[in-house]
Order: sequence, then structure tokens, then C-alpha cells
Amino acid sequence: MNNYAALTPSFHKQVKQELSRRNFIDFVSYTMPTFQQGWFNRIIAAELQQFYFDVMAGKQPRLIIQAPPRSGKSELFSRRFPAWAFGQNPNLQMIAASYSADLSSRMNRDVQRIIDSEEYAGVFPETSFSSNTSASINSQKNIRNSEIFEIAGHAGAYRSAGVGGGITGMGADIAIIDDPVKDAKEANSQTYRDSVWDWYTSTFYTRLSPKSGILLGMTRWHEDDLAGRLLADMKNGGDQWRVVSFPAIAEEDEEYRKEGDALHPERYDLTHLTKIKKAVGTQTWNA
Repeated sequence: MNNYAALTPSFHKQVKQELSRRNFIDFVSYTMPTFQQGWFNRIIAAELQQFYFDVMAGKQPRLIIQAPPRSGKSELFSRRFPAWAFGQNPNLQMIAASYSADLSSRMNRDVQRIIDSEEYAGVFPETSFSSNTSASINSQKNIRNSEIFEIAGHAGAYRSAGVGGGITGMGADIAIIDDPVKDAKEANSQTYRDSVWDWYTSTFYTRLSPKSGILLGMTRWHEDDLAGRLLADMKNGGDQWRVVSFPAIAEEDEEYRKEGDALHPERYDLTHLTKIKKAVGTQTWNA
């Protein structure tokens, strides 16, 4: 009986690790126990997991996730998901971009910290920045900095860049853009919107491999922003996008909430959101 009791914590840990390998949302909970998980986070996690499977099946998925700032989207989208995907397939090539090189570099370092963690090693022992598989592999020095890192003993690599910056030297099986526009001021600039579109079509898109998937997560500041142009292009025969959108306060009855309910009351309840709405004004709130 005492032996059974002693083994129980280890058994529970093994169960959590196995669930984390199988399910992205369980991976998030295991590697970040403090993450406040709402129903909408679980939907995003399920969408990202299916996106990964579609990439591996060669379906060239295109996914847009629209959610308000500070809703936990980037933690799932730009930090935990790349780490989980590398655990599933350490040979992936990945490019991730945001509105600034500084922000994209910080996300790069965050992904590295997750992969470096003890929890991650227990879930995905084959994915790391150091390898003990052979002397020949150990003799090869993997690149690892705030712009690019490589998975030891595998072909996997991650490249980060600011929107508008150059992306050279590698392709992408998974291409991520998280908030290509910083704020309403940038979004209201026709020149800036045009520059983002030019970068997307002439630089970012040319890095895609034959099976590549594209993830775009953003707050919509303007109807002619990157998401707006992609959706207009879709109507004209362009890439077909799946759009998952989450208003901060429900504008109509939905599957998981009623009209007027907050998106993520665990983080921002209705009272808090109402104060924000009053403070920022109609245009910013609608974005």
C-alpha cells in the first residue's frame, strides 16, 4: 500500500505528460499551470491543433484568429503553439513575425525558454537545443540567438522577424504573423497598410513551402488592414481562410455565451470591460 502511494505522484505526472503530447491545451496547462483557461482559449487551442494536423497532411491551411488585446491569444498562438509543434515534429521549419523586430525577438526567446524547461523535456525529450545521439551530431554547432534557433539533431528551425524586415535563408512549413499592426495610428495610415501588404506578398509569402500553413492573429484596427485585404482577395479566388473571431463583449448569442457577456471574465469581467470601453472611445473599442 505504501509503495502504491509512493508511485502515485509519478504516475500522475506520466499521465499529464502523455496528455500534453496528445493535446495542445493539456500541454499549455502542464507547462504553464498559471495560465487562466477560458472556453475561448480552449477553442483557440483546438483550432491551432487542427491547423498543425492540416499542415502535416499537406492541406495548406490558412487561419485568422481575431481577439482583443490581453486576452491570452499570443501566449497560445506565438509562444506555446510553436513549442508544441516542434515537439510533435522537430523537423519543422517555422517563421514568426510581428509588428516590430523587438517583439518578434522576445517571442523567439519565450519559445526557447519553454523548450528549455524541465516540463517540456519530460513531454518531448527528442526536441531540444543539445543532443546526445551521436558524436557527429554533437560536433555540429546549432544556431541559437534571438533571431533564429535550430533543433539539435533535426532539420527544425525557427526564424523571427519584424513585419517589413527581410526573411532569408529558410522556408516555412508554418508561418505565423501575430499583430502586424501596433495600434490604430499605424492602421489608419494608408502608407503603412500598403507597406505591410507589400511585405506580405513579396517577402513573407515567398518563404512558404508546398505544404505551408499560415496563421494570422490580430486585433482589427481598420477594414483595409492585412486581414481585410486577405479576406477581400479570398472572394476573388485567393487563399481560402478560416476566420475565428472573438469580440470582447458578445454582440449576439453564441454557443458559449449570451449577447452582452464578456469574452474572458476570468481575466476581464464585464464591469472592467465597460470601463475600458468608456475610456478608449468607440473606434478603438470596435477594433
